[in-house]
Amino acid sequence: MSTLQDRLEDLATAAPSGGAAPGDLWERGVRRGRARRAGTVATVAATVALVAGATVVLGNPDRGEPQPADVPFEELHLPEVVHAPGTWSDEEGPDGPLAAVGVAPRTTPEGLTGERGGLELFGVSAVDGRSQWLDLPGIDEDDRPVIGWFALSPDGRKLAWTRHLPGRRPDTNGPLTGWSVMDTTTREVLELADPAAPRLQETASDLEFSGDSRYLLTSYEQRGGPRTRGHQFVAWNVADGTPTLLEGPGHYWLPNLGSAPSDVVWSRKRMVYRADPATGARSSYSLPQEVITASWAPDDRGFAYIGRDGDVRGGPWRLYAGRTLAGARDRVIPVEDLDPAQLLGWRDTRHVVVGRFRSTVHVVDIVTGEVVEYRMGGEGDQVNSPKLAGDLWRNALITPPEPEGTSDPRTPFLWGGGVVVVALAGALMLRRRRRRA
Repeated sequence: MSTLQDRLEDLATAAPSGGAAPGDLWERGVRRGRARRAGTVATVAATVALVAGATVVLGNPDRGEPQPADVPFEELHLPEVVHAPGTWSDEEGPDGPLAAVGVAPRTTPEGLTGERGGLELFGVSAVDGRSQWLDLPGIDEDDRPVIGWFALSPDGRKLAWTRHLPGRRPDTNGPLTGWSVMDTTTREVLELADPAAPRLQETASDLEFSGDSRYLLTSYEQRGGPRTRGHQFVAWNVADGTPTLLEGPGHYWLPNLGSAPSDVVWSRKRMVYRADPATGARSSYSLPQEVITASWAPDDRGFAYIGRDGDVRGGPWRLYAGRTLAGARDRVIPVEDLDPAQLLGWRDTRHVVVGRFRSTVHVVDIVTGEVVEYRMGGEGDQVNSPKLAGDLWRNALITPPEPEGTSDPRTPFLWGGGVVVVALAGALMLRRRRRRA
């Protein structure tokens, strides 16, 4: 509360010069004093509003139009490059089929200046190439899990991951209990588990889907089983969870997984196996080289495999391919500067996609040997080469949007808070000076 003397001093300071009636002077002084105070309040209010607006815009970026939950295959695409979300991004999704899945660091603000971080899964939309963090159902978002094995189906409509009991320490996983498969369109989750073994022994085998996206392929051991040669190879129907035992215990090495437009494909040494879990039908094919991985082209109109001379220890891996399996047996595709290790899919019946656990992949013409290189490593500190939806190689690649959330969202707020403090301090100093005048 100001005293009468203070008010009179303020009014005298603001009084207009020149002749005027005493009554007019008082009224003008009152009006000017009110206007000055209102201007100060308006300035501070505008500053606060500007800071708040900036914080809202930067902390919660426009998510744009909702993505279609389900779209035709022809409208699904791989991105030209795979970006990780900005480490500070809080966007989770995406809705609909995925083009790629990867692992990258995520940072979350705590308080005004603190932060916490960790590795998280991210997914890339097959609709528009946008990258977002994956919010896996059934997992508390504040209890970030240790990432185990995970897989993306070739059609991009299923995502699978290992399920564990809690570990003894926060940064470890406990025993394997099964697998979860999420429909990326409906976000419904199917939990898979061996009813005869509530706790399982993991192997070094990665999770993979069959080439037709109908089965999740797992190799695991039952606890208490043989110390060696105890793993079994099982295909799980991702529609109803039905398991099919493809190989029982007894093999020393794990199977080398392959793909085909239908059925499950795997290999051992120089033999390639193909089985239909639904009918039990099986076939096998002998090849002249040790098979690392094998794949049939769409409609079975081509065949490729990565082979190594079984008689040469540590020999190089080579790409063999042809229009038929018989034509591919001994036909090496001479590709310079290419160390083949993976068959990631087919662009068509003539072009196979070859990788080597890197972000760079090569599309090889199995007739001419011509190679087109794709450097798919995008922004973000990605831990692994992303897993791609192999079927989508048949569609054109799209340019993805730049990632958002690459900087601390609190920075504008902290700067804006400083501006507010300076504005308030300035207003108070100006008022004091006028009182002293």
